[in-house]
Amino acid sequence: MNASEMNESNLEKTVVAQSPGADATLLGAPVICPVCSTENAPTEKYCGECGFLLSSTPGEAVPAAEESEQPRLVEAAGQREYLLDQGENTVGRENTDVLISDPTVSRRHALLVLDSGKCRVEDLGSTNGTYVAGKQIQQGERVELVDGAELKFGSVVLFLKLPASAGEAVEAAEEEAPAESPAEVEEAEPAAPEVSPVARLVSADPGREFAVMPGSNTIGRHAGNSIVLTDDPYVSGSHAEIIADEGGFWLVDVGSTNGTILNGTKIEPDAKMALNDDDEIVFGQTTLRFQV
Repeated sequence: MNASEMNESNLEKTVVAQSPGADATLLGAPVICPVCSTENAPTEKYCGECGFLLSSTPGEAVPAAEESEQPRLVEAAGQREYLLDQGENTVGRENTDVLISDPTVSRRHALLVLDSGKCRVEDLGSTNGTYVAGKQIQQGERVELVDGAELKFGSVVLFLKLPASAGEAVEAAEEEAPAESPAEVEEAEPAAPEVSPVARLVSADPGREFAVMPGSNTIGRHAGNSIVLTDDPYVSGSHAEIIADEGGFWLVDVGSTNGTILNGTKIEPDAKMALNDDDEIVFGQTTLRFQV
């Protein structure tokens, strides 16, 4: 073999050695959200920042989630779901089984345990608490859940969906439990005084309006907001805030991706702008009119 043939042979071996084998794992490119431009892992189905369905196009209807026999947590609007496995499922903002990208959710917030058709939730010492049906549970306390139970982690509200078999098992257990005697039933606490809205946001669409309550009113796509705008993919998960206090009404953009426009002028993030009756506000591509 002459020198030229030897060089060609060595080149072929080098090419073969550098080529990935059939069993090699290739890293996928990150998926860029078309709404908020956030980079998401190639395995993600929804954007971790704004919740947009990554396989769809902005503006088109999001298909309803398919029925599954696997237990899961779902948003009120049904636009995002988290599948649950048998055994322990951690909930939190970092390195957890149920990953919720919301600043009010702790890194390790709570634990969901699925066992023998039953589901229990435990708070892991979160900062903003874990709630079941509006009632906060104590750290380390495990509370049994039923199908459709409302869970609140920080300000994020999700609903538990159990397959029929699991739900029936929980209902059967409840039916077998002995009824409490009248002496064991605590007296119901008096209802809190009803708070009335002080203003409203009204859409051009007939019959669509949102109440503005005293204090802080958060606005965005996430289910934990006071005013939830799930049908506009250009609205951020946490988009804006309307404050109603003794000094009047105020509008604040909390750092949204596509901005907030007041009477035709885009406002600066975190700037506190006075709101007046009949002002026009645009969140993303949603136009609403403020009425006192």
